[in-house]
Amino acid sequence: MASLVKIGVPNIISDISAYTRVEIGRANNETDATSRTGTWSSIGYQALVANVGTYDYTDNDGTSVSWYSYRLNNANTGANGSYSTPAPGRNFGYLGVDEFREYELGDLTNPDGTELTDNKIRQVIKVASSLVDSYVGYTFDHRSSTEKHRWDQKTRRIYPVHRSIISVENVRVYVSAQQSAAFTVNDIFINSDRGYVEITSLANVTYSLFPAIVALGMIEPVVEITYTHGASVPPQDIKDATALITVELLARDSLAKQGLQAISRLRVGEMEIYSNEAGQGGSRAKRDPSAAIPLAATMLLDQYIRPVIK
Repeated sequence: MASLVKIGVPNIISDISAYTRVEIGRANNETDATSRTGTWSSIGYQALVANVGTYDYTDNDGTSVSWYSYRLNNANTGANGSYSTPAPGRNFGYLGVDEFREYELGDLTNPDGTELTDNKIRQVIKVASSLVDSYVGYTFDHRSSTEKHRWDQKTRRIYPVHRSIISVENVRVYVSAQQSAAFTVNDIFINSDRGYVEITSLANVTYSLFPAIVALGMIEPVVEITYTHGASVPPQDIKDATALITVELLARDSLAKQGLQAISRLRVGEMEIYSNEAGQGGSRAKRDPSAAIPLAATMLLDQYIRPVIK
């Protein structure tokens, strides 16, 4: 998801005489962002503008685990200021504002003719991205999640909620509040295509004792899994669907502001225009009439819907 980085240059009047821009860096965690090691890297620059002390920098490759810090820099002399205190970015969906504008979809103006602000578009993109997640049933954002599932001793497979499993950090099977067994990464096989994790360790044979233990503990063992999933850059289909939904939401908002939201059909001469009713999209929308997502977007998203296995 795109991340928004707030940059503050409180002493812009004096700083602009010594520096020309701000250098922004990103890391996957606070520790690396503080030490500027490991996953830390410089990702771009924001030009300084006279008398402007705050800036918004959009990182199109940012994720929910991204941390940022920045420093003043002079592009001509190479002089640098001190780095800021690391802070997490704000996630605003699967598209940056500039990316969305490049689609050149729809009319990006208000009813009064003024241009929509970046902040307005950014907020709508966030809503559209959430609709994408709701439609397919999981998120494409790069993040770490912890979940609890019923343990199936016969298959030894765990089906996490989110797809595109990158790695598994921890798996623990509980047979009571006090009794559990942990498995290492060497005991785990990840099938990202099928969306499951399987315990392969021969140590799992010890769970033939489960019936005796369960008699004193829980009726069904529970497995807790912590895993990383998603992608630093979402699939292009997801970006395209997000753009289509954003245009739809902006169009509905524009009609509502003009008092035309209740109109389902408009006739001008020989031309008739019909609004897209809720539930007229792809397979998920047909099952759920409240899923008011454009047909073109559902055609892109339907391939990502997978059966839920419990």
